[in-house]
Amino acid sequence: MHTSNAGISLASLVALTIVTGAASAAPIARQGPKANHGAQPKAAQQAWSITPEIITSDYELHEPTNESKNQQYGGQVALSGDGQTLAVADAWYFGGSEWPWYGSGAVYVYGRVNGSWQLQTKLEPPAARGYDFFGSDVALSMTGDVLVVGSQYEGYDAPSQDAGPGSVFVYKRNNGTWTQESMLRASRAQDSSSFGRAVEVSSAGDVIAVGAPYESVDADGTAQSAAGAVYVFTKESGAWAEQQALTAPAPESSDWFGWGIRLSENGQALAVLAAEQNPDTEDPELINGWPNRANTIYVFQNQGNGWNLSGQFEGSESEPHLGGTAYEPEGQSEGFDLSADGLTLAIGSPYAAAADGTTGVIRMYGRSANQWLPTHTVLTPALPERRSFGTRVTLSAEGNSLVAFADRDDGAYGHPYVVAFDRRQNRWQQAAVFESPAAVPVSTGFANSLAVSADGQYLTFGARSFATETSSWGAAFNYGRQAQ
Repeated sequence: MHTSNAGISLASLVALTIVTGAASAAPIARQGPKANHGAQPKAAQQAWSITPEIITSDYELHEPTNESKNQQYGGQVALSGDGQTLAVADAWYFGGSEWPWYGSGAVYVYGRVNGSWQLQTKLEPPAARGYDFFGSDVALSMTGDVLVVGSQYEGYDAPSQDAGPGSVFVYKRNNGTWTQESMLRASRAQDSSSFGRAVEVSSAGDVIAVGAPYESVDADGTAQSAAGAVYVFTKESGAWAEQQALTAPAPESSDWFGWGIRLSENGQALAVLAAEQNPDTEDPELINGWPNRANTIYVFQNQGNGWNLSGQFEGSESEPHLGGTAYEPEGQSEGFDLSADGLTLAIGSPYAAAADGTTGVIRMYGRSANQWLPTHTVLTPALPERRSFGTRVTLSAEGNSLVAFADRDDGAYGHPYVVAFDRRQNRWQQAAVFESPAAVPVSTGFANSLAVSADGQYLTFGARSFATETSSWGAAFNYGRQAQ
């Protein structure tokens, strides 16, 4: 576990007000007169509709296997800030003409027409190869005209099955037509670094952040394998260029820095998940050394002189997997998020003891005078027998709506829920609980990815193994606020 003056030990947080379900909620604490923890709501949000619009990909056969092409549709989802464009990834899609076909990947892009989603295009890697994992992650700009697609194993020519260095594809929409604008690679490209495992794009579509959690990093002349890195690209004069490569302050092997990332909409704040080990949980008898990963969230700011560390939040033996689990091989990794202005940060701690005797909380932090400080708000849902909450977290750009994954203790594999909160006049309240229409256990990947529009009016989550009449390989669930 790394330490720095910017670090905040979760064990040191005291006197925090717990917000449970729709019960009374404490206002966000202010640290000084200039503090701004996200835009305030202009009006109370309407209630969520409980009936989703469910979309899936069309059923296809891959010759000569005669098996379905769509394998895990909904593994990742992204909503444009305006809520009018939706990207749904299927990293396991069958594609290409060379064996193996598995996992070349595809991304489906939809536009909202008369209140319903209509497919605009299906994108595949330009040179599809098995296990490219095109669609490892997806991100959309505010208007939805810029789409970023991670392909974490791309880079070898077919039919090689080896893991390439990874690539990120940038697409642009003009007059309804999608075209590839650029392909990004790391300046320190390494095979198996998983460059593209996580991607983010700013609201204006001119800043892109890419995680490469398995990149080997040099630290004082010693190579630290899988220490991880995050690359920031900016677009200037119509061309994309690498701006900076970020690493942890003290890189160590198997830290997986960049396993998850969140970029503020203004492109000036970046939060990074490192699935770090913790000496408190070390067990030398284990093959891999630790039974759990404590995790650390690093927050960087760009103030015109490059990206600098401004905050550090560390898990502990009693709160492992802070900010998201490191054991989810596909789907959303981020159990944390930033507001549009980068001044509000929500961090889930899915294994923290909650006041109601269950596990999982979400804590809110605010940035003032270049310092991150805890507020008085801790969110917990009114969901009995909860086993974890906050494994995946998404915050609306304006910072007034929050959506999170919750796992109810219901059998060996649990039962997944999605819980939504709204902030109204500085008070957080539980707004809705979304449940699978069938008894789908957590192991199927239900709600393995979450996305919410900038104003908190639209919500999408992916279910990579959800069965419908035409497909057994995943779906995307779409919800909206009820009309006034």
